[in-house]
Amino acid sequence: MSNSSFFPHTLRRPSAKVRLFCFPYAGANAAYYRSWGPILPDEIELWPVELPGRGTRFSEPAQDCMSSLARDVAAVIAQHAEIPFALFGHSMGSAIAFATSENLLSRHGIKPAAVFASGRAAPHKVRKRSIHLLSDEGIREEIQRLGGTPPEIMGNEELMTLVLPVIRNDYRLIETYEPETDCKIQSPVHVLCGRDDVDAPLQDLKAWQELTSESCDVTLFDGDHFYLNGELQKVVSRVVGQLDAILRRSTINKPSELTVLT
Repeated sequence: MSNSSFFPHTLRRPSAKVRLFCFPYAGANAAYYRSWGPILPDEIELWPVELPGRGTRFSEPAQDCMSSLARDVAAVIAQHAEIPFALFGHSMGSAIAFATSENLLSRHGIKPAAVFASGRAAPHKVRKRSIHLLSDEGIREEIQRLGGTPPEIMGNEELMTLVLPVIRNDYRLIETYEPETDCKIQSPVHVLCGRDDVDAPLQDLKAWQELTSESCDVTLFDGDHFYLNGELQKVVSRVVGQLDAILRRSTINKPSELTVLT
């Protein structure tokens, strides 16, 4: 496992003051975040994280154990923590970002400046399901229910044959993940979600506060589980605003402070 294999699409910037590590949703890869580069300011470096078993690492065995994956990711991020950094994850990526934050703190004594949890209820509040045990057709139906996958991909049998094992593995990763609710991270958590995401009710989004000793806020956007696709500019603007506030030290986050923005 090489360090560089985790970051094939890094957008380095000489004037960067903060790094943003981004984790994909189930079945996706690091390339999903490449569209963020042109709209991020020069002060923010984009570091999409390529997980094993997909994208440029498709030939590698996928990881279905959250503790092992988070340990590996934390180890490589720790090597690039010479400037402030934040973690962003969408859906499955939110759980990975949280588990990675735990590992960074417990194993390396490092904490992100912020954690952005997108499109997912707090890990200890997620409804227990066993999608990874369904037939291929059952997993297809779940993908269609969530939306976000273009019809040309869903209708391409050759491509779906390659993608379905990755998606099944990702569901196994998150459905067998048991977060340590008594171990809180020490980073502010910014929760982002679509108003119409039926799998992430507001009370379960607010529950992210229970997993951090710092502040937590919730921002709702128009859309469902894949609100990101239609609200990209607004999402990036929200992320940039929070990172700018952290870097300028112009805001004071108090523990147990929870704000809901609509």
